[in-house]
Amino acid sequence: MPPQKTGPPPSTRGYWPSTNPWWGNYLWKNPHPTSCPGKMWWLLLCGILQTCPTQGSVLLAQRLPQKLTSPGYPKPYLKGQVSTTDIEAPEGFVVRLIFQDFDLEPSQDCEQDSVTVTGSGTPPNRFCGQQGALLGSPPGQREFVSSGRSLQLTFRTDASSEDRIPHLHKGFLAFYQAMVVDDSRPISQANGSSTAISTPGDNSSKTQSHCQELYYQAVPAGTLTCTIQGTWEDRQNREEASQCVPVCGRPVIPITENQEAFGSSRAQLGNFPWQAFTSIYGRGGGALLGDRWVLTAAHTIYPKDSIFPQKNRSVNVFLGHTNIDEMLKLGNHHVRRVIVHPDYRQNESHNFNGDIALLELQHRVSLGPHLLPVCLPNNETLYLSGLWGYVSGFGMKMGWLTTELKYSRLPISKREDCEAWLRERQRTEVFSDNMFCVGDKMQQQSVCQGDSGSIYVVWDDCAHQWVATGIVSWGIGCDKGYGFYTKVLNYVDWIKRVMEGND
Repeated sequence: MPPQKTGPPPSTRGYWPSTNPWWGNYLWKNPHPTSCPGKMWWLLLCGILQTCPTQGSVLLAQRLPQKLTSPGYPKPYLKGQVSTTDIEAPEGFVVRLIFQDFDLEPSQDCEQDSVTVTGSGTPPNRFCGQQGALLGSPPGQREFVSSGRSLQLTFRTDASSEDRIPHLHKGFLAFYQAMVVDDSRPISQANGSSTAISTPGDNSSKTQSHCQELYYQAVPAGTLTCTIQGTWEDRQNREEASQCVPVCGRPVIPITENQEAFGSSRAQLGNFPWQAFTSIYGRGGGALLGDRWVLTAAHTIYPKDSIFPQKNRSVNVFLGHTNIDEMLKLGNHHVRRVIVHPDYRQNESHNFNGDIALLELQHRVSLGPHLLPVCLPNNETLYLSGLWGYVSGFGMKMGWLTTELKYSRLPISKREDCEAWLRERQRTEVFSDNMFCVGDKMQQQSVCQGDSGSIYVVWDDCAHQWVATGIVSWGIGCDKGYGFYTKVLNYVDWIKRVMEGND
């Protein structure tokens, strides 16, 4: 059934929420790189390698997780092939490997299609079957840490009578990274137990635990293990010692395309794991901060020129997927508090200053590959004109509602160009220093109703993470022209005070 037509978008100001219930790929480069102390030695140390396993290939592990897949993944693999990949870490480091997706044909003792993980000094581990299935021997959530500098992975498919005929199994998706090991503590091999480690570039005296390190980082406080509740517990005296800190801005499933043209594309699961879908006065967006807060626009909570009676509305927040129907199945995350910035004025229809709000969730969310927070900005270089970023959301597209998350690649525009564009149209909207503009006046806007509250992210080349620099705030309809965003950097202190309970 085709989506319901909602009528043409308004021709006047505002990306209001629709009233008809919007690690990256580390090969991406900032067109305006900033000065990063120690950056050059790390690039020389790590190198940049594509991970397409072929027979005899060698990969160099980096500090950040890198993707490794079976040939052709996620398309069904061919029968009758063998590929071996050696993963090596720099001197003084070890290799960590974890499977994110595993789908091989099961067989007795994995004698047919299989993946074998081998490390120096340890017996080989052979796997087959599907994650969570009773047949075969899938790796599950086991983590493999090499005892030396290298791990070897061999992917083998049975050369049967159906040689080279594709089957329905898609192979595997894994992530590997280089880690420093504290020699004073033993390494646990493939059992998920605690190991004292740190990543290249960090202070090696800092310890971490195997507490889903793709999603959390440890606060150094002795010998710690991570509890289900996200706190750390001393294994000797069993007293709470610290917290697991969520890792921000590093999707483990990066965007696979480097989009050059304007327009929107459909996001794949995990590309923008911070994306929230909100339903308050209509459709809106937001972004996960930490594991308990959602950043959004104030006008999704208190709309300008509202025709709704002034009464408390239910605030619904959905996370963890790129499809709205699937988000609804995952369930609403109940909101404990709604905090709107004090500078926001609902009754001033042409002034979106202070268009920022925070939603505190009733319960912490469990982070994973499809649900991760975004980072906050910390410097002005992330707002240089000409810098490209990505905006994602569930807003209208070509006048139609969508159930799929879309994203667009857009440049930060020169402030004077946006001011001139507003004057040409004799617009009276306030364009304050707490805002910036994105896009091109000759191109069709890729954000529209329902995108409000979603965020604009750029890649921070120094910190190696995605940063939420803007919040979709207002524009002149959904035609050609610029979009105007709340400048998150100007509100970081306020955000931190609220999240720390000091405001």
